[in-house]
Amino acid sequence: MSTARFERAVSHAAARSGVLLVVEHHRATAWHSATFSGERHELVANAIRGDALEAWLAMLGSLDLNLPGHMLADLHVATREPYADRVMLRLEGVTVACDLSAPEYAATSAPVRSDRRMPPPTSAYSGVARPDRRHSASD
Repeated sequence: MSTARFERAVSHAAARSGVLLVVEHHRATAWHSATFSGERHELVANAIRGDALEAWLAMLGSLDLNLPGHMLADLHVATREPYADRVMLRLEGVTVACDLSAPEYAATSAPVRSDRRMPPPTSAYSGVARPDRRHSASD
């Protein structure tokens, strides 16, 4: 994902809450785990102090950003430094790739038929604990 896309998504989310967020620096670093891949983001920005900013920062962890092919897994304020009528913020976030149209997510097995039924039990012991036959009386 491009850094500009992430910046725009965060800035638009802030603007919808009445906050003018001025991004000064953004760094994205790729990361991978055994099951996921994505990016770690560090965004340095400033905004005018006020109730709108405080409300937006309070809901930062539950934002739903428009990031096609990615999902926002985490976004939080790492540092905040007030100066004059503004606040300098360092936001840290994690996005996870989730492009379901990618070849690696394509179905590799036949679909499961929903009309299949389990066969009926074939033994009188079905569902009942069976006796240990290793130590029977006939030995």
